[in-house]
Amino acid sequence: MDSHTLRSSSGRIMAIAAIALSALGVIALAAGDWSLVFTKSWVYLWFGYCAWLLFWNPSIRISSDVVVIDNVFRIFQLNWSSINRIDTKYSLTLETNFGVIRAFGAPAPSRYAGFMASRTDAAHLPESSFIGKGLVRPGDLTSSDSGVAAYLIRSHWEILRDRNELINKPKVETRWVAWRVIVFATLSVATILSFIL
Repeated sequence: MDSHTLRSSSGRIMAIAAIALSALGVIALAAGDWSLVFTKSWVYLWFGYCAWLLFWNPSIRISSDVVVIDNVFRIFQLNWSSINRIDTKYSLTLETNFGVIRAFGAPAPSRYAGFMASRTDAAHLPESSFIGKGLVRPGDLTSSDSGVAAYLIRSHWEILRDRNELINKPKVETRWVAWRVIVFATLSVATILSFIL
């Protein structure tokens, strides 16, 4: 299996827009009094960082050995044997023996996406995508971020399952990304202080 890195396309658009607005805010401050840039630009830096953290950064990396879910402050790395169920109700969700892992980088589409879908959209999906008599969730359609991720994961997972290759010991590693938390906390405190002082 080829390696894939997936990010929300709508998330990237929102991140670019928010970061651009943050940059405009700093430029507007700089056009006036320079002392305001050092004291009041923290809110714009905080807003831009939050946009990157919430909308651009989350991703799903899929390889032949592991699936890596990179969320806001935590990274989950799990082997294929640890996956029990793949769901897309609200976002890509992997159910394991160790708990449920939701991927912020693969949100499900709105319920209206199901109305826009046709039967051919679900014709090529893996068998575990279906929840009833030929029914599939809008989040499973490959026109959505969660659908692309679920399709890739399910396709490889089903191949391994059918070959009886899901025999490794289930393993899920969770790691907090300290620098993201520190930057968020620092910018939050600086923003609050910029309003107080």
